[in-house]
Amino acid sequence: MMYMYKAIFLLCLVATEPLISMAMEQQILEREKRALPRWIGNILSSIPSYCKATAAWAAYKMLKAYIDMRRSNWKNCDKYFHCRGNKEAAAYGFCGRLVARLISDAREFAQAGGSHGTDTAEDQAANRYGRSGGNCVRRYITSTRGSKRCSLPRRLW
Repeated sequence: MMYMYKAIFLLCLVATEPLISMAMEQQILEREKRALPRWIGNILSSIPSYCKATAAWAAYKMLKAYIDMRRSNWKNCDKYFHCRGNKEAAAYGFCGRLVARLISDAREFAQAGGSHGTDTAEDQAANRYGRSGGNCVRRYITSTRGSKRCSLPRRLW
């Protein structure tokens, strides 16, 4: 989880580059990159330069959905938050969809350790549904029935 915060911090830092002197920026980036695993550094370097500002906002939306999911601590509702985070990030256009996909894939890989379990497949399906602009509330809250029902209160939608 700490790696996700550091990756999002780096995205936000790169987006604000005109505000920081070049020497200071390089120093901060190098120090932070050493603390990150190699795969997060690869994600950051795969974002095109024209996407940096939009990528920071999209990453912020993903982080906000993740924090909301952790705060709500509601059983069987993680798919809704996956969908919502991807939908809000994808609203920023091509760059938002790119960042949403990179963060989602990295998160699932880190969480599952590279294995492809059923929960990972369901999370990825929720991520794709959100990026395509689907109605997350209808699909994952109001229409879910049975033992996997997400009964998230309306105030948390």
